[in-house]
Amino acid sequence: MSSNSLIVRPATSADASAIASVQVLSWQQAYAGLIPDQYLAALQSSLSRREAFWCESIAAGGTHLSLACVNEQAIGFIAIGACRDEGASARETGEVTAFYLLPRYWRTGAGRALWTAGLRSLVEHRYRQAMLWVLSENARARRFYDQAGWSPEPDSERSLLIGGTSPREIRYRSPALS
Repeated sequence: MSSNSLIVRPATSADASAIASVQVLSWQQAYAGLIPDQYLAALQSSLSRREAFWCESIAAGGTHLSLACVNEQAIGFIAIGACRDEGASARETGEVTAFYLLPRYWRTGAGRALWTAGLRSLVEHRYRQAMLWVLSENARARRFYDQAGWSPEPDSERSLLIGGTSPREIRYRSPALS
């Protein structure tokens, strides 16, 4: 991938379909072996629902999305907003609510560019710190966050219910944002 062909820009409601597709394709690859294959295969049927969700989220303005494109095709996105965790200060604590990149662009620098745009958005919205949740067994994503200087929070693990299984996720905290 030529760095000249990568563009990271704010997402608009018109991008909702592409965002939903990136989300589904990314889930199917990133969560293989972590979430049941049957559940991942069925995600295609959720595209229209996901598209509507992202369209509404972008239009409402509470979630801010940056979209990575190569040759005008969406390849990834990052969504940030106020932290949804109970007890978090919505004015001071932001959250990376979604961060997905098509697998063929992993380890190309596109994820780092998208991540940088998300951090810039957190700072622009005056958050002093940020959180994110990641599947505990998602070693690839956890390495990325560790290398970015984020830290797992002790005793923050919780269970989800996805596809009849209960994967665990852990909360990561950013260093101070400035």
